[in-house]
Order: sequence, then structure tokens, then C-alpha cells
Amino acid sequence: MVETVDGYLTPFLVNFPGLLCVRDKNKRIVFLNESLEQWVHQYTNDCLLGMTYEELMTRNVIPNCSIKNVYHHNLMVDQNVRSSSNVIECCLDETIKYFDVVEFETRVNNDTYHYMIAKDITDLYCEKELYLKTSLVDELSGLYNKRFLKSYHFTNNSLIIMIDLDNFKLVNDHYGHVKGDELIQRFSALLRSVFRSDDCVVRYGGDEFIIITESNFISIVNRRMSHIKQCIVKEFDELSFVTFSYGADFYKDDFIQTMNNIDKKMYENKNSKIKV
Repeated sequence: MVETVDGYLTPFLVNFPGLLCVRDKNKRIVFLNESLEQWVHQYTNDCLLGMTYEELMTRNVIPNCSIKNVYHHNLMVDQNVRSSSNVIECCLDETIKYFDVVEFETRVNNDTYHYMIAKDITDLYCEKELYLKTSLVDELSGLYNKRFLKSYHFTNNSLIIMIDLDNFKLVNDHYGHVKGDELIQRFSALLRSVFRSDDCVVRYGGDEFIIITESNFISIVNRRMSHIKQCIVKEFDELSFVTFSYGADFYKDDFIQTMNNIDKKMYENKNSKIKV
């Protein structure tokens, strides 16, 4: 196919730095650039020229290769809509790879050709995912941070528990901020161990925490809170005097209003401890 195009295009096709595949009007492969040939030869010695994409898959020409997901460039999963510009997630020899793929159709010397240009963006994609993950995690506690709540899909079964440490300022004043940081870390680890792996534990502020659990039973809250109190007394050594207050309610269509209701319940719990 290279010989059929104008001379000034030949160097582009041959030396294109990414992965380049050209198919004819019958969707059969007529050209692979050197980069794509080298990539293919890592997995098979078969010649792909003359084959369609469907034949590649049905004949299992590249063993242990499967497409897991197709993402549009907004990175929302969409496996049904065909687009000329996608990120392809595929599994090769049990390794997940990501490719930025652009496909377009053009005419050369009155013949129709289908171009596929791709680039391996696995490292870049993984860096993005790592950045996204770390941007949602509180560095000190290792829990999710407040930003995580914006991405959470709340339902009417989302039970939200808010916890506030009663003695945090006292710990900082008497033991120093290093001990205060240790308290945050130990309390965070305790919350993570008490709640299920499917539950979301969030450090909402300095000494405030939120737990989101998809449950129909608000009765579990008091049992879990009692268990946490017992663990503090048994395991927190010189910090075993630390107490906390909490409030809980189900999500009701509006996050801010729901949190205001929970915050009110939490301070009612806190004020009930104050002796007159």
C-alpha cells in the first residue's frame, strides 16, 4: 500500500513514531508500520496482512489478548457506543495495558483506507490513576479525605455516621501535636478495622470522621460505637481517656441538608455528656 501513495507520505507512514495500521475498503490490513510490527512480534510470528480485525480475534492470532473496556476521552466507560477516539483497556498475558486509539477514514488515489493510530499510554494512565487515588486520600490518616465525598454515589440506603473526638484539643495541649497526630492515626486504623471493607471511612476535618455504609439497619450504629469505645479503653494506653460523640442518619436527597441533620444529632450526643 505504501507504494500507492504520493512520495511525500511514504516517510510519514514508515517512520510514524506510534503504532500505525492501515486497512483497505474491505477492512483488511494492508500496512503495519515498523513500530506496530515489532509490537505484534512480541506476541505472535503470524503475518497480519490481509486479515480483518474480526479474523484476528476469532483465530486467536494474538493469544491471551482480550479487550476489557473501551473508554471515551472523558474516561467514562462505554462499551456500546463506537467512537473514532478512545482509550482501549486490554489484557495481554495477564497484564493490563492502555492504548490511546484514533481511527479515521480517508481516500488515497480514489481508494478508501481506514487508518488506526495508537500509542501505549499505560504508564501515563497508571500515573493518572495513582494521582487521582492519592488526591482522594488523607495523608496523615490514610483514610479518604473530604474531596472523596463529591465522587460518592449516595442512595436512600446510604447510612452516614459522623464522629467527632471530644478530647482532641486536650491531647494536643497536654501531650503535643505529635501525640495528637498519633491519636488521629490510631483512631483511623480502629475505624477501618471495625467497619466492613465495603464501607467508606473519611477523615472529614481535623478530628471529625464520616463513615458511609449501605445498610438498612441504623440499629448497627450504637453497637459499633460501643465496640469502638471498648477498644479505645483497652488499646489506647495513655490515650484511653479519649471519648467521642456521633450522629447518624440516612441520606435524604440533599447532602448538605443531610449533614446538617447529622451534625445536630452529633452535638446533641456531645451535650448530653456535659454535667450540669
